[in-house]
Amino acid sequence: MPNGLAFSPDGRTMYLSDSHPTVQAVWAFDYDTDSGTPGNRRLFIDMKPLPGRPDGAAMDTDGCYWICGNDAGLVHRFTPDGRLDRSLEVPVKKPAMCAFGGAGLDTLFVTSIRPGGIDLSDQPLAGGVFALRPGAQGIAEPAFGP
Repeated sequence: MPNGLAFSPDGRTMYLSDSHPTVQAVWAFDYDTDSGTPGNRRLFIDMKPLPGRPDGAAMDTDGCYWICGNDAGLVHRFTPDGRLDRSLEVPVKKPAMCAFGGAGLDTLFVTSIRPGGIDLSDQPLAGGVFALRPGAQGIAEPAFGP
């Protein structure tokens, strides 16, 4: 279940996660910016021992990888060497995607899943979008097209 696609600030490393419960991993690839070809896949993060399954992700200007810890109510930040730097709580169990935005790209927006058919009294904000100020700045997405 591919997820968590993000690129390092220089565009030369591509990150991709697999949120399937039996995998729960994030890989790093060398990325050829001229051909658009990834190669040299290697394990970046084994999330099995950490709270939450990997879901959507974003990068900051420090080259840190932010990924939603689905089922744990967390957004994790990993340094470029794959070390867990910090985890931010959100008021729901299933954060799904994060992206930096705002005028200074210093707000981390986090979407969430509102599961059906279960009691949500302990997380009435499930399905909401949250704005966090994590003290980091995101990377502007490159323009596409002419």
